[in-house]
Amino acid sequence: LTHITMSEAKDAAKPTAEPMTEEAAGLDVDEVTEKPVKEREITLKSGDGKTFKLSSKEAIISKMIKAALQDPDANEVELKKIKGITLQKVVQYMKMRKGIDMEELKWPIKHKTMVEILGKGNEDIAKWVDEVAKHRANFYDLLLATVRLDIKGLQCAGVAKIASLLKYCKAEDLDRVLDPAIQDGKLLPLRQSVIEERKKEEEERIRKREERKKAREKKEAEAKAAEATKAKDKTEGSK
Repeated sequence: LTHITMSEAKDAAKPTAEPMTEEAAGLDVDEVTEKPVKEREITLKSGDGKTFKLSSKEAIISKMIKAALQDPDANEVELKKIKGITLQKVVQYMKMRKGIDMEELKWPIKHKTMVEILGKGNEDIAKWVDEVAKHRANFYDLLLATVRLDIKGLQCAGVAKIASLLKYCKAEDLDRVLDPAIQDGKLLPLRQSVIEERKKEEEERIRKREERKKAREKKEAEAKAAEATKAKDKTEGSK
């Protein structure tokens, strides 16, 4: 995100009603002095033109949006790089949490289920994350959005969900578990592209193993030849 000064952000969101863009909202919090955000209804606009209304109190769960709303005249934040279907889920989380992000998790993850991982009091979020993650591509887009919007708690929950999927996964099933083509949580047959890639990797491993074997045999042969020459020279020298 582009770092700009507070005055530049204010210029980008004058009451004449140019919406605050994602780039303009990407303030470096260390560069400005944060003030309490005036509570009001705001609009978040996605890159494909979808709009979502919510209270500023809910939206400031995102540090990036909170920085944008430091200007009391900014009532719309345009997020050009986030799709509507993704922003919808972000807004769902904001409303469920009422503007308070979850605490960041401690690593490594010690449980498999999201209810256990997120702990008591977060059961609704755990079930919601499980549901969203069934559609892998949308879930990955949500994770990227949490990074862009700086929502650390949700980002941790998303990473934890991936960890939970992989925790007891067989090595040969990794590609299937993370397959972005999954839309309902059910594993699909291994994709042909993955099968071909694995075949190439196995062929490469065999080739390198053969190269190492030949190099080792050559080295051993050279060592034996050297020993034989040394023994011959020693025998001839003793005559």
